[in-house]
Amino acid sequence: MRKIFIIFTFLLSFLFVIQIAEAKVIQGGITVTDRVPAGFFGAWKVVAVRVSTTNEKMFAPYSVEMWNLSKSGDVITLENPVSGAQASITVKDATENTFTFQRVTGDSSEKVTETAALTLNGDNFDGYDTMSVKYYKNGTLLKEENVKYKLKAMKISGENIWKIFGVNNY
Repeated sequence: MRKIFIIFTFLLSFLFVIQIAEAKVIQGGITVTDRVPAGFFGAWKVVAVRVSTTNEKMFAPYSVEMWNLSKSGDVITLENPVSGAQASITVKDATENTFTFQRVTGDSSEKVTETAALTLNGDNFDGYDTMSVKYYKNGTLLKEENVKYKLKAMKISGENIWKIFGVNNY
């Protein structure tokens, strides 16, 4: 149970370091990571509130975190500047104002799959983060626990940082 709580806390709190070893090409040489809206990059205050779960003791009812989302080439990194933690996530889809990713971790006894879909609205984003934790023994599924969180975030700094200070020249 402690291992699941640690994994959950790590995944929820530090949702992103998106590393794409082989970036998926969509069309004309453009990768999925190229389509992640630039407005997602920067520092965010993120609030997650649990909306449903199969195990209230296993999954926290809420969290408040700081995320810093950046991109270099096809690697998108999300860090928690307070803890220094990072996670590796695969971009599943991105459009003009949305960003969907998935993270799968684990071993032969436990598999954690997390999927988040975010929608950008100016200097805010919202969306949902769902997680499934599956327990196995000798390749047989023993138990599965699930949770869904509603996410809301406010940009602290980044692409539109000058708006915070009322400077319109940049």
